[in-house]
Amino acid sequence: MAPLITLLTSALCIWLAQLAYWLPLKRRKKYQLRFLLDLIATVPFAQVITWANSGRTTAPALIAMYIGYFLWVGISTRLCTPLDAAASAYCSVWIVLTSESIYELWRLLIWVAGRAGLQQPALTSVPMLLGQIGFTFAVCVLVRYTVARLMPDEGLYRIGPRQLLSAALLGGMFIFQFFALMSTLQNESVGLSLVAPAFLTQLYCLTLLYLQTELFKKSAMQKEMDTLNLLYERQRQQYQIARQNVQIINRKCHELKVQIADLRRLNPDAAAAQNVTEAERAVQLYDATADTGNEVLDVVLTEKAMLCEAQHITLNCVADGSAVTFVEPGDLYALFSNALDQAIDAAARQMDEPRRMIDLLVCKRQGFIVINVIAPAVTETPTRTARQHHYEQKVMRRIVQKYNGTMTKENQNTLSAVKIVLPPPKP
Repeated sequence: MAPLITLLTSALCIWLAQLAYWLPLKRRKKYQLRFLLDLIATVPFAQVITWANSGRTTAPALIAMYIGYFLWVGISTRLCTPLDAAASAYCSVWIVLTSESIYELWRLLIWVAGRAGLQQPALTSVPMLLGQIGFTFAVCVLVRYTVARLMPDEGLYRIGPRQLLSAALLGGMFIFQFFALMSTLQNESVGLSLVAPAFLTQLYCLTLLYLQTELFKKSAMQKEMDTLNLLYERQRQQYQIARQNVQIINRKCHELKVQIADLRRLNPDAAAAQNVTEAERAVQLYDATADTGNEVLDVVLTEKAMLCEAQHITLNCVADGSAVTFVEPGDLYALFSNALDQAIDAAARQMDEPRRMIDLLVCKRQGFIVINVIAPAVTETPTRTARQHHYEQKVMRRIVQKYNGTMTKENQNTLSAVKIVLPPPKP
């Protein structure tokens, strides 16, 4: 009975370490079932780890077992979370090191208590195993709301080759010191002078691993910030170009309409009249200038309406331009341009013609400015397009936060809605 309880305790400790790092991450479909299967698979694998730490294995076998340990945790992470292979491997390093650190701290507490002369039951006794479970649970909760919560970016790890290689080296150093410390603790005559250096080396490994995580994360955030600033400034500058283009198109359309009217007065024959009618209809498509009461919003809607017409997309717009007059022209253009670009991209991917539709609403409700953009939902997006949309949404959120507003994106059935609420400007 005791070996079975010991095995279940080891499995539960590994599972708690996994849970601490998986909870802050995004989850795959059928997450509960996947997690249950992982819990079941942890039991036999814990037997391998328990045997590896028993001291009855050779060094090559021990190394092979721990390599398998890292691989197994990485595969489990890949199956339960949407992390890629590199991120799953990186997460597995943290899970294994956390699990081993908790067990090591537990053994150190027992060793310190023994050196202090306290009487203790056997390590495999039920009270000691329950104490180990309670200690593991407490540490995993602490890890869950500190390290594990701070490291992911929007529920994901974005790990490059250099960061993964650095984590693998630090993980290998940690495991080597773990073996040394466990061997040292089995000798009751050893002193603090031998235990402390091995423990401090492992602490340094964990500290360096966390510091390099933060450094790489800060570097990635700086690159993303530079990209956002570049995109934001380009879009602010693009407003003047778009404004001039719309004015040129409107002027040319007006001239063409005058010329077509002159042609009609010449009383052409029936065939020519039909051609003139088609030309007039084409001119009207490009002369459909939006009139919302806000010049910037008119430029954006006119520009995007032409793009929608070219891609056979219906743009339904109910917009009160006077509601957003307090927003700077560059910010207003970037906000609506990004929102409509994403909606147009989603509508253009629809094969069914009636679903190629976008609804835009800009109005005032109870003193607040409400902006809704509803478009078809897209389940799969190419990586490059998804990255572009990610940056565009970041720019939109930055603009909304600049005006103390809120922005949410919701998917309902086959539709996706971007909802923005801005407070009224301060007098």
